[in-house]
Amino acid sequence: MYLVTIMSYCLVQGELSFKFAAAHFVLGDTGCERLHGHNYLVEVQIYGDQDEQKNLVIDFLELKPFVRKFIEDLDHKILLPNNNKHLQITENKGELDILFVPKNKRYVFPKVDVCLLPIKNTTVEEFARLLSEKLRPLFDKYANIDAIEVGVFEYRGQGCWKKITR
Repeated sequence: MYLVTIMSYCLVQGELSFKFAAAHFVLGDTGCERLHGHNYLVEVQIYGDQDEQKNLVIDFLELKPFVRKFIEDLDHKILLPNNNKHLQITENKGELDILFVPKNKRYVFPKVDVCLLPIKNTTVEEFARLLSEKLRPLFDKYANIDAIEVGVFEYRGQGCWKKITR
């Protein structure tokens, strides 16, 4: 009988590297939060074995650009969910007219200040899911990676983790 030892690692690229400030409001069936903002923190954990040639799970220098691009697109923007059934979004002369239908609540923002996201709501759950899906191509590039976990926090101690596997 042989014992096989599996060496698996959890590589962390964390909150000191990935921060963004943004405004949002969470939408429900009957209500809409007031527009407010957070200084978000993002942490990424990559699970897998060491690549035998590089002796790394993944090089930080390769991971950071994947995450940083996503973060830069959100930084200092008003984040809006493009897939929310309660929002009507129309563009007019460089402005976005936003109508929250259940309460007939209206916002008008300069388009350059808004980031429309392919999500249902602007929650940390949806941000974590979106970013984890953006990192999915790492599975194709690195055979040694088994799982990717993304944490998005409105502030330290309040956030959400989303884990995806190969």
